[in-house]
Amino acid sequence: MVHPHGVRQRVHVGDLQPGDHACLLFESDEERASTLRDFVRGGLAAEDKILYLSGGRGPAGPDALLDACRLPGLPAGPAGRVEVVRLAEFVSGRGHLETLALLRRLRTAARRSREEGYRALRVAGEPCAALPDGRGPRVLGALGVARLLRYEAMLAEEFAGAGALALCQYDTRCCEPAALAAFASAHARSVEADPLVRTEDLTVVRTYRPQGLRIEGVVDAGAYRHLRDALRSVAAVRGDVCLELSRLEFLDLGGVRLLMTFARARAARHCTVELAGMPAHLRQVITLVGWDRTPGLRLGAAHA
Repeated sequence: MVHPHGVRQRVHVGDLQPGDHACLLFESDEERASTLRDFVRGGLAAEDKILYLSGGRGPAGPDALLDACRLPGLPAGPAGRVEVVRLAEFVSGRGHLETLALLRRLRTAARRSREEGYRALRVAGEPCAALPDGRGPRVLGALGVARLLRYEAMLAEEFAGAGALALCQYDTRCCEPAALAAFASAHARSVEADPLVRTEDLTVVRTYRPQGLRIEGVVDAGAYRHLRDALRSVAAVRGDVCLELSRLEFLDLGGVRLLMTFARARAARHCTVELAGMPAHLRQVITLVGWDRTPGLRLGAAHA
């Protein structure tokens, strides 16, 4: 079933629960890998079994998947907690994804995971990556998109119980806007990577569209270390960085200085830092003090 209003809720991938059917719309390999890493880590922490549907571009086996996620190796085979299934096994000679056969395989895996004592089966995969020659929705046509939507509807129904959860990944670089909107609307939730910082007062999330960070909550003396570490995580980003501040509740002068220092460091690499969605009073303070002339700094529109 397609949800009439599109994706209804955006959550961190680590907050997914059994019964969830979520999607990741990604536009870079870095974003995809980061979210997949958090998905696998969450599964290991929650005592889930993990099944990865490999389309040829991703890891080829359990060890490769764990290495890509920078996790310690785990035993492969039926007794292992991580299993990799190649989607190419479910592509017909005409190049169509055999959705019924794939769903039967997932149903069997979910039942087996329960028999083995796991909390749930956790499935991730990129349906379009299974198609021959890397074809995606841009060349699928209406019939191909409809086939994938039927698969998503059946998967949502199959995983509606508490025994499994699924994360379907779609590359926005390979999707026509209409197809992408349709795939997104087939899911009740969309996901983003887990926060780099999550304390009682401060949350910092890595963003990829645009590249940067979303900073939420309170930045005071107790948060300097967390903010400094988060800024370091995007220090190597090529090109400009955007710091999204529309959910920022408080930023003291020490926190402002950290942002100015970061902007100067980016200026030395001929890049800029945009402060987007700033509360109006914070923008006024930065302008009044003259920090708006900091090298490498660009002030975006203030948050209404």
